[in-house]
Amino acid sequence: MTIAVERKGGTRARANAEGIINRPVAVAVRVSAAPRQRVVVSWGLACPKTDTGTDKGTGGSYTTTAPNVRALRLPRREIAFCAVRGEARLTRKGRVKVTLLGSER
Repeated sequence: MTIAVERKGGTRARANAEGIINRPVAVAVRVSAAPRQRVVVSWGLACPKTDTGTDKGTGGSYTTTAPNVRALRLPRREIAFCAVRGEARLTRKGRVKVTLLGSER
């Protein structure tokens, strides 16, 4: 299922998407760009064990050539929900799209 989508265009365009998924079993970030080019992707994930709990969260970044899909490692098995964010930044002029994907229990 799609958690969130964001599109931007221009020189070194930057698209930010964020959303929440309940009881996730898998989460991924998908990026696409036109024209095809290198994209810098940053992501963040906070997944508390309970609805009222807190989580320090994890995150990272990587550089890839779009299109690309990358699964994000969930911190544990039993999760109430995850707050997910993803950002994709072009290295040249063009259009970029970042999509946050997930599967619920």
